[in-house]
Amino acid sequence: MRWPSGANANPPLDIRAWEAWTSRPADVAVVFTTRNNWENIAFNDWPMSDFRPESYSGLLSVAQPLFPKTGNENACARGDYDAYWAGFGQTLARNGRPDAIVRLGWEFNGDWFWWYPRDTGTWKACFARAVTQIRSTAPAVRIDFNVSAHRDRMPNGDDVWAAYPGDEYVDIVSSDAYDSYPPSRTREDFDQQCAMQSGACTVAWFARTHGKQFAVPEWGLVRADDHGGGDNPLYVEKMYDLFGRNQDILAYEAYFSTADPRNVRSSLINPPLNPVAAQKYLELFGARPAAAANR
Repeated sequence: MRWPSGANANPPLDIRAWEAWTSRPADVAVVFTTRNNWENIAFNDWPMSDFRPESYSGLLSVAQPLFPKTGNENACARGDYDAYWAGFGQTLARNGRPDAIVRLGWEFNGDWFWWYPRDTGTWKACFARAVTQIRSTAPAVRIDFNVSAHRDRMPNGDDVWAAYPGDEYVDIVSSDAYDSYPPSRTREDFDQQCAMQSGACTVAWFARTHGKQFAVPEWGLVRADDHGGGDNPLYVEKMYDLFGRNQDILAYEAYFSTADPRNVRSSLINPPLNPVAAQKYLELFGARPAAAANR
């Protein structure tokens, strides 16, 4: 690949199976901590312990909430959680990942996670405080400010970009982009949704204008019965084009593959729920003979 490309990798999901299927190394593994309490968020070695450099040499992107469900942005902004975030930096270092990418408060502009902003200014202060503390013990960490596509306004009514905490607290600006709300049934559909205020194309533009790297930590298909495009190879093709246009600033991208009936049902392998799109993915993202790759 011309850029770092990978997949979601929370154990027991096997990143090696993804590598075998694509016939190339997975350059990045996207993982999620257990987020039910501070002990698991800040101090638990899992899942980082499964991706120590000696067992996985690629990039590690860790999704982290700003606080557990019992917390709130006001306490965070006051500094009540400083010790936890400094501890998390130590957890990264202890597991050989002091330079991990941390996707802090990901998808904050949706209402499905509890850490979305109530008061945007307070939320930004919370974000900045967490970043400062993580960096105090893991100075090489890279902070990923992550927007969910197709949600131009946050639940509190503010514009999605009102939550940007400032360039000094962000290294990567990223988008989670799924083929839903609306699905991209035509190229024009894709271009239209990508150019939304929260669309992946706008996120790439924002990253570029702020001198930041761009990423897509989660992207994938969505089952047709959940406002998605189903087995849609066009979406795979258009995402590939987006990555190619922005490869000079693309920190990483990762396909989110799941067969969970409660989730988007984006799986390309084990089981192959979207066989036509899977073939397109292999054609574009899989290993190819040198002659074909150089055409």
